[in-house]
Amino acid sequence: MPGVMETRMIQEVEEVYLWRGSDAQRALRSMWGKSGRFGYFSQQLGHLDWSSKVVLDFGGNEGNLLMDDNCTIRPENYCCLDVIREALELGRQRFPQAQWVHYNRYNCSFNPEGKKDEPIPDLAQDFDVILAYSVFTHTTREEMHCLVEQLHGRLAPGGMLAFTFIDPHFRAWPQTYRGNNLQWRLEKTHLANPGLDVAGLLEKSRRAAWCSLVGGSELYVDSNGSWHDEAKKCLTYNVYYSAEFMQQEFPEVTILRPVSGEMQHCCVMRKG
Repeated sequence: MPGVMETRMIQEVEEVYLWRGSDAQRALRSMWGKSGRFGYFSQQLGHLDWSSKVVLDFGGNEGNLLMDDNCTIRPENYCCLDVIREALELGRQRFPQAQWVHYNRYNCSFNPEGKKDEPIPDLAQDFDVILAYSVFTHTTREEMHCLVEQLHGRLAPGGMLAFTFIDPHFRAWPQTYRGNNLQWRLEKTHLANPGLDVAGLLEKSRRAAWCSLVGGSELYVDSNGSWHDEAKKCLTYNVYYSAEFMQQEFPEVTILRPVSGEMQHCCVMRKG
């Protein structure tokens, strides 16, 4: 079990650093908790019988759904697509029965040397369920729309696509934390960057329908923002959408509030 100092370091580091950060940050990866991903989606989707479902974990890293101890998805029915080749190799070693596909699409944080606008590869099958946890929290608004459209096209008849987003104004843990989701992220950044004007950035975001946070400190309201030379450093990029805005962006989806102590809302889209 990690000690107090290690636990604090794990809590403060963003996931991108676990793959592209310093040696010390990468060393924390084995202690990074990812359990609960399956439970989150299972609850949001009404506790499906997963035993026969063919599932695509879009942006699934090293098999985060299968790594949940409560997961009932059969590995042979599971496909993981991710931009991090190293994560896929780890997943393949752990669950060789599953399908692991590298998606070499550009992402300013996780795959800055990938190909821009690379389409989702042909996976030679349709899926009963497609899940994307915290994927569109790290892409531009235009990418989100493009990828959601592509994913919806990969659903089998009657299939479901579920993807998450973070509402900057939502208070995920009102019993224990008075701030909203954006404030939580800014205060974490403030620990490493004491000069960050948290109050000023929160005031700037107060009426934002959506916003993006580049490098933990540059806030762009109703904009994707901008960044430079990201391949030379580990860049954090977080995008937030209000629930009302997401309903306007995707009128056909059902938006569900966070469950299981998570901060992420869930959009559910069905294919007739």
